[in-house]
Amino acid sequence: MDGMSGSGKCRCRSGFAGTACELCAPGAFGPHCQACRCTSHGHCDEGLGGSGSCFCDEGWTGPRCEVQLELQAVCAPPCAPQAVCRAGNSCECSLGYEGDGRMCTVADLCQDGHGGCSEHANCSQVGTVVTCTCLPDYEGDGWSCRARNPCEDSHRGGCSEHADCLSTGPNTRRCVCHAGYVGDGLQCLEEPEPPVDRCLGQPPPCHMDAVCTDLHFQEKRAGVFHLQATSSSYGLNFSEAEAACGAQGAVLASLAQLSAAQQLGFHLCLVGWLANGSAAHPVVFPAADCGDGQVGIVSLGTRKNLSERWDAYCYRVQDVVCRCRDGFVGDGTSTCNGKLLDVLAATTNFSTFYGMLLGYANATPRGLDFLDFLDDELTYKTLFVPVNEGFVDNMTLGGPDLELHASNTTFLRTNISQGTLLPSHSGVSLVINDVGTGNSSWAPVAPGAVVVSHVIVWDIMAFNGIIHALASPLLAPPQPRAVVAPEAPSVAAGVGAVVAAGTLLGLVAGAIYLRSRAKATGFGFSAFQAEDDADDDFSPWQEGTSPTLVSVPNPVFGSHDTFCEPFDDSLLEDFPDTQRILAVK
Repeated sequence: MDGMSGSGKCRCRSGFAGTACELCAPGAFGPHCQACRCTSHGHCDEGLGGSGSCFCDEGWTGPRCEVQLELQAVCAPPCAPQAVCRAGNSCECSLGYEGDGRMCTVADLCQDGHGGCSEHANCSQVGTVVTCTCLPDYEGDGWSCRARNPCEDSHRGGCSEHADCLSTGPNTRRCVCHAGYVGDGLQCLEEPEPPVDRCLGQPPPCHMDAVCTDLHFQEKRAGVFHLQATSSSYGLNFSEAEAACGAQGAVLASLAQLSAAQQLGFHLCLVGWLANGSAAHPVVFPAADCGDGQVGIVSLGTRKNLSERWDAYCYRVQDVVCRCRDGFVGDGTSTCNGKLLDVLAATTNFSTFYGMLLGYANATPRGLDFLDFLDDELTYKTLFVPVNEGFVDNMTLGGPDLELHASNTTFLRTNISQGTLLPSHSGVSLVINDVGTGNSSWAPVAPGAVVVSHVIVWDIMAFNGIIHALASPLLAPPQPRAVVAPEAPSVAAGVGAVVAAGTLLGLVAGAIYLRSRAKATGFGFSAFQAEDDADDDFSPWQEGTSPTLVSVPNPVFGSHDTFCEPFDDSLLEDFPDTQRILAVK
């Protein structure tokens, strides 16, 4: 019976019998199991090996035992109980017996053709009845035995539900895990994704000039850690395990997370809860007392009783650490800046100023010295850089203008105070004003100083200094012209000589006086030397460190008046690209 609703059992045609219809039914004989023709007074030599001949009872004869004898045959001495008397005082042993009729013994039917049993069966005989029993690794009725297929039983040969059962012989099988699962076939677990170093991901988590460290790999645990109850091992039920992990800022680990840790070398012979309600532990080295010699995740499967007590395996996301490599500064993630000139070269909105610096260096030895000063990584300096939009009407800067933008003092916005004074590389003082244009109460004046009041981005860190972005460039104040005195008459020249001689005598006397005062007060060059030594120990990024600041009451503004408060909305309207000042070329 086949088909979707079939049972798989064989329905035999007439004359056949057996599990596989391999036998002749009673009353049939020969390889085609044709019907015997004996009457009720005879016994047919039936079966696959039978001849179909009829063994007649006493008093009957004929091919089919259909003729009754008129005279009853008499045999003396009498025939054996298992024999029939025939005419002519002869005895014939019945079917299944052998002998001369006077003495009949049971024929060994199992010896003759294995009793008709299957070659994979045991043949046994009681009297003339033969019994066939299939061998242990075979199944059938004994007359026909086929190899037992464990994959066809209700348990699928004991294979995992995530495995295929393949018959490999009588009562033997092989279990093969499905794609996406790993194991021995009896237990198949989801194939974990191999742990991936997040530093190798795309896009990379760190800046191109930073060293990336994935702490998952540093700790060799992939974020997984083992947790026990405070009282003893195996002291947590499922809900307590969840709470214990939560108290550590973690969650119960998944099977994939525990497997990733195992692949990194996490080995522990203590069973712990996992997020799906199963209990397992990671094994790296095979041992008889740790996972029965298995390597991988040894799982007890999903636990029906969540009140069982085990340890816990928790998972907590570890950080990726980004650190700028030597010669660079920044957060390591979005920024790693090199030296001042590197930042200028890499920042699109500083290209105009950077181009003028290079032109100055190519044109004059002083310009080359200035470029070397900015490139020197042993000294820290401050550089004010105007953005491209600040150069209007094809404005160009000369050497003094360019040098006005640099100072050999490191200055952070946190160091600012009202009227902060910085020396520039050109020798002109810079007055840093961050009080805003709305504060009219402060109106400092310092002859020759240039006010810096239009910083739009502060504190762009570089390896050898710091950059502040300006809305427009600074211009050095004009140098005073020398006045040439007209020639005086000879009399005036004589008077002048007398006056000069008197002045010289006065200066000598004053010098003698000042020298005597200096000895009295102990003032000398050693104080300046000490200050210079202190300056040599200055660290520009030391917390709380600030340059020597001088408040001046009345500086002279440079080429621009006070611009506006940095980051003011009006400023952003005038300079729409200030939000991309640090855009890299």
